[in-house]
Amino acid sequence: MTTDPLSPASVLGSMVQSLPTHSPTDTTSDLSSSLDAIALFIHSCFTNLSFRLLGFNEDQKIESECAKLAPRLPPQWNDSASSHSFVYAHPQSSMQFVIRIDRIGSKIEVRGLAIGDERIVRFEITPKDYISNAALPVRITMTPEGNEDRSDLYAKLSTVFISEARIKDLASLLKVSIIQRLIPSLQKEGYQEDDDPAASATRLDPNPRRPQDPPHLPPPAQPNPYPAPDPLANPPPRPIPAGDFPPPDFEDEYEVNRPPRGPFNMPGGNFGGLGHNDLYPPGLGPDDPIRGSLIGPGGLRRPGGRGGFAGGGMHPTFDDPLFQGPRGEGDGSFDGQVPPGARWDPLGPGGQPRFGGGRPGAGRGNGGFGGGFGGFGGDII
Repeated sequence: MTTDPLSPASVLGSMVQSLPTHSPTDTTSDLSSSLDAIALFIHSCFTNLSFRLLGFNEDQKIESECAKLAPRLPPQWNDSASSHSFVYAHPQSSMQFVIRIDRIGSKIEVRGLAIGDERIVRFEITPKDYISNAALPVRITMTPEGNEDRSDLYAKLSTVFISEARIKDLASLLKVSIIQRLIPSLQKEGYQEDDDPAASATRLDPNPRRPQDPPHLPPPAQPNPYPAPDPLANPPPRPIPAGDFPPPDFEDEYEVNRPPRGPFNMPGGNFGGLGHNDLYPPGLGPDDPIRGSLIGPGGLRRPGGRGGFAGGGMHPTFDDPLFQGPRGEGDGSFDGQVPPGARWDPLGPGGQPRFGGGRPGAGRGNGGFGGGFGGFGGDII
């Protein structure tokens, strides 16, 4: 039966062989942090897939030294406490591959780049989800003679990981997120590619992510409800409840939506439709007062008019509604000396106001036409 090169046993065995040779005079540990453990794990996965180490920097390759020490790592592989880097080559590709493992806060980010493709692939993990810090640091056992004894190193490294299932999860994440994207269709005995959830979503999505968008970021969240409410928009109108008396719309303080009241509430609209006959040439309007001089004495009466012509032009007559008294008062007669709305009435015989005499409504002092404070016909000068 063919063994999967990324199985927990294969990866742990490669980690045992990859740790550098421990010098008898060296008192430091061989694996001191979760970053070292993750980096050694990733390197072991790559070497199990026939990747060849060229160095730790794409600008300064030490391929000959790495080949001489293989499968051991050079001792400077973990000189940095916050970042590790590996440069690989593979016989099935003409490109070189750069892998970086960085600690960022409580996260570890793994990035991969195929030189020449310039497309970065990445994933991030929380170390405590995979690594047991209680098992660190790890040190290779030394015999009394000063030689290495790696017989117990496999067991030590297996305790560094929380469980075997976590080793499988980390290997699968590395394969799907990094290896399959850097070198797809890799041929290796026992190696099988897994379905990439991101690639499957792209095939199903009619609007795939744009190339300039980072592949590790989720799509923009849609507001709920959609579209998002506009805080600056006017509120929707209040619904009118069912009933016989709908609520008022707004307070009509200046009564712009009400018909005129008082002495100017005349038929035909405001001021009796004054001016509508000005649309016609002089003497040719249907209610023009000078038409009588053109068609004979008496002229023509407007249908429904009261006494002669019913106004509507620039030449109103005394029977025009403009000169009628307040609605419901008087007999409709007109006094040319006292037009409705005059501020002070001309004095009649005896020094009394004309409206205070024989006109109905005389003597009112609370807003009528007949004298007193507040009326149109008062004797206040």
